[in-house]
Amino acid sequence: MKRILVLSTGGTIEMLPGDGGITIGPVSGMDLQVLDLIPGAMISVERFSSLPSPHVTPEIMADIARLLRSYEVSGDYHGVVVTHGTDTLEETAFMADIHLEGTLPVVFTAAMRSSSELGVDGPRNIMNAVRVACTETSNLGVTVVLNDEIHAAGRVTKTCTSNVSSFDSPGYGPLGFVDDDKVIYHRLPIWRLNLPRGPLSLDTRVGLVRTAAGFGHDIIDFLVDSGYRGIVVEAFGRGNVHPLTADAIQRAIDASVIVVITSRCYKGRVLGVYAYPGGGLDLMERGAISAGDMAGNKIRIMLMACLGAGMDELRIKELLADL
Repeated sequence: MKRILVLSTGGTIEMLPGDGGITIGPVSGMDLQVLDLIPGAMISVERFSSLPSPHVTPEIMADIARLLRSYEVSGDYHGVVVTHGTDTLEETAFMADIHLEGTLPVVFTAAMRSSSELGVDGPRNIMNAVRVACTETSNLGVTVVLNDEIHAAGRVTKTCTSNVSSFDSPGYGPLGFVDDDKVIYHRLPIWRLNLPRGPLSLDTRVGLVRTAAGFGHDIIDFLVDSGYRGIVVEAFGRGNVHPLTADAIQRAIDASVIVVITSRCYKGRVLGVYAYPGGGLDLMERGAISAGDMAGNKIRIMLMACLGAGMDELRIKELLADL
């Protein structure tokens, strides 16, 4: 028998109808009866929190990751399923992915529809997540399972506000899928970002700035003046910004703030191709760090953990060099 833990944190998957809308009630709205339909699994349920996911902070994400690490070390379970709200699920899953060693299958799942809506997806997602947690496949890292698809935590993102097929890995696709009672993989991730082994600590003074036409420089200056130690800039295309934004990035670097460049685009890497003022090559020559094709919200989580671990700019640059 596989010992599987379902760790509950809140979100739409647990929500019930209330006065004026959908809310988290005093009793979980999760339909766990489906778990009795999975042969070969001995399942226990533990409540970590009961929060809508916009209320989940990086500190709470780190607490979840630390708890999962304790399960990984203890060997008490063969796998853990984490139920979570969809809005910040990808960040919590990524936090866990960079902290865990990967010896324990950890699967995040959620629901796009509450139990009060037609076509509720929560029970099926839980059942499929447990099936994935029961598999023996190694080196997957933390996975995310919704709508019968299995995604890598480092690549998955929420792409639609309401559709049950919202979660996708743009440019990469799912690792596999669950077809009734069988888990099928058609690709494996060839790399994962990992923190150095040790306690997980965060420095949350890391900002995220999404550029727009003629916009971004004043926000960067504000973050620097506010004492932020790191800034992730979601730049245009290959990693390009307006010259005023480039000058603000230079001021941040001169103030010993670590600046990491990602792209607003869903697909493709940041690369120093353009040498004009504000071009990707110009930013790299000024001392900004490329984050390859990683999403800005996830690199922000990574940078918090790197700074919390006491890593300097050179070590962080080395860690991200292969992206």
